[in-house]
Parts: sequence; C-alpha cells; structure tokens
Amino acid sequence: MNEHPRVADSEPLEGPRYFVRDDDIGSLTPALTNFVETFIERAIPVSYQVIPSQFTDECAQYMLEKARAHPQLIEFGQHGLHHRMVLGRKLLKREFGPERSYDEQFNDICEGKRLLRLKLGADHDIKLFTPPQHKFDKHTVEAIAAAGHTLFSAASYPTAHHQTAYALGRALGLSSIRHHGISYHGRMRPDAKLLELSISIAVDDGRKITCSAQVLEAALKRASAHTNKVGLMFHHGVYADAPDELTAIIDRLSNRPHAQFQKLGDLATA
Repeated sequence: MNEHPRVADSEPLEGPRYFVRDDDIGSLTPALTNFVETFIERAIPVSYQVIPSQFTDECAQYMLEKARAHPQLIEFGQHGLHHRMVLGRKLLKREFGPERSYDEQFNDICEGKRLLRLKLGADHDIKLFTPPQHKFDKHTVEAIAAAGHTLFSAASYPTAHHQTAYALGRALGLSSIRHHGISYHGRMRPDAKLLELSISIAVDDGRKITCSAQVLEAALKRASAHTNKVGLMFHHGVYADAPDELTAIIDRLSNRPHAQFQKLGDLATA
C-alpha cells in the first residue's frame, strides 16, 4: 500500500498536477507547526520557502526532523535573504528589482544560500528560489541562476489582465516591467537557465485569507483552464487565528477526486 496516497508517483499524469508552497519560514511558531503537521496528516507535499536571515536554529531542527520522517512531503526553497530592503527612508517587504545592481542581488542570494546550507546541511542543496513578493528584474533572474539555482517560482495568475501582461512581456522578451515579473510558467526562462513553476492561486496574501475553502474549487477550475501545473501559495502565519479555516482548505484539497500533488522539485522533473 502507498504510504502517501496523495503524492503523485513518477509515472506521467493526465490532467492538472498541483503543488503547494508555504512562504516566509523563519521562526518556529505554533502556526507553523500546525500548518506542517496538518499537511502531513493529509499526506499533501509542501515546498517551504525559507528566509535565510530569519531562519532560527530551533525552526531548522524542527523542519529537518519532519523532512527526515516524511521526505516525500517536505522540500525547501530559498526566499531571498532578508525579505526586506530600504529605499530612501522607506522599508519595503520586497528585496529585489531594478533599484539594485546585479552584484548586490547576486551577493545577497549567495549569502542566503550559504546560510541555508549551514542550517539545513549538505543533504538539502537548495535549487529552488522564490523572490519575496514575486518582485524581480532581469538581473535578479540572472543572479539566481549564477548562484546555482535551477528552479524558479513566482506568480502566474490566471486573471485576464495578468495573462495579457505576461503575453505582452513575453512577446517583447522582457524579464519584468519595473519590478513586476513577467511569468514564463511551465517553461525555461529565456533570461537565464531556470525552469519556472509559479503559483496560480494565492490562498492568502500574507496578511489575510483571499481564497476561502468555499471558493477554492472555483479558483482551481479557473487556474487549470490556463495550466496543467497549478500552484497554491500559503503563508502559515496568516492562519494563527484561523486554524479551522486552514483545516477546511486542506480538506478541500485532500478530498478532490484524482487530484495529484507533487513537490516542486519532483514536478520539475516529471
């Protein structure tokens, strides 16, 4: 019997394939442990995006213990270095974009990767990179690849205005419009040797839930009309005061007939 019936095997799959991304891993909190353990209970794999400078030893130890116990259900990605930067006197939650040089971005990405290697060990060589707030420019993408990453995850939303902007940007060969990234979801990016697998559904925006369990099915249908690789983004901290809603959302995912969930890294090689 398959120990993890919700995890896709290595055979080619028909129909949409799904992945779950949880961003902003840093400190070990009750919200994080509840998130991790609830997804493990439902046997749905999650790609955890770690903020290197905020990743505590306690959190690293906990996540490594879970990854060793459930290697099919947990993987790690790099989520910038600090998840913030200062422009003038303004503190921003994004970290990359045209305001910063290639060298500045490359050095921060390399430093973040070094910190993750210290905390996670050589067994977890991070190949996945998610830019904070999905903001980046051509230099960011080039620096990510130069630092040794091979997989890139940002956003590829199915709304008409997003799809129009992406199509126009791709036609013009753009990496971004200012710091707003152009999606090349499901293909190799033309600006660097990176496969992009980006989320289609923001279940929350980092502050509040934006796709409740009640509307999740409709959101999944809209996304799968544009791609057969459908990603969902979470920020575990949002559910600190809404654990029941998190459970309801996960149950909706878990109970979808024939739904196949994969880690981002596995989906990249499928």
